[in-house]
Amino acid sequence: MQGKQTSAAAHATDVLRQRVVDGVYAPGARFPSATAISEEFGFDRGTAARILAQLRESGFIITKPGSGSHVRTFEPILRVFPNRLSTWRDGQAIQDADTGKRARVVEVNVGERPASEKVAASLGLAPGDPVLCRSRRFAVEDRPVQLADSFYLPEMVRATPIVYTDTGPGGVYARLAEIGHAPVCFAEHLRVRMPLPTEKAALDLPGGTPVIAIVRTAFDAEDRCVEVTEMILDSSVYELEYRADL
Repeated sequence: MQGKQTSAAAHATDVLRQRVVDGVYAPGARFPSATAISEEFGFDRGTAARILAQLRESGFIITKPGSGSHVRTFEPILRVFPNRLSTWRDGQAIQDADTGKRARVVEVNVGERPASEKVAASLGLAPGDPVLCRSRRFAVEDRPVQLADSFYLPEMVRATPIVYTDTGPGGVYARLAEIGHAPVCFAEHLRVRMPLPTEKAALDLPGGTPVIAIVRTAFDAEDRCVEVTEMILDSSVYELEYRADL
């Protein structure tokens, strides 16, 4: 009996989740209460409350005291590769291509750290050699959406604004261009996985939300790697588009 009830509750959760995905319950709309769910699916209110908790934990709804539950709303961020990487030529930040005029906050920390094995291999260093790291946490409309760590050869960038939190118009790529290392070729490797505890906390992710892990390498005209960037994206808010001329 217990197994049948558990299976029925899982089915009800899937039905309600699919209604959100299909737009039956629109973003920002009031979500059915525990009472309404119990009446529709024939559960007691305790089971219905647990279904609501599961949908809340997985990021489909939010609940505020006194106002009930609502479908979580957030306009997806469209990330177009490689088009977004040319914005520096117009003096803009790369993130401008993703979020436009939406309110954005960037937390930046800059400093040297030992190179990991993968970063060292890309930059032509030995593991543990010092690299300059620009670590960022991006929030859009007060919602954390991305973590990014970018790594550079210290001797290449030490005398440039890249070592400061504010790199000026066009960002890092404009500064690399000024010293003869403009990026002209990029490669990205993607995988989807569950977040590490530190990533989950930094992005304030609901339970069960995977992240998109992206490693981007940038090369100058002499095919020298001038940057390695490791990014962690909240998969629930990003839409990725890749373009190529054949």
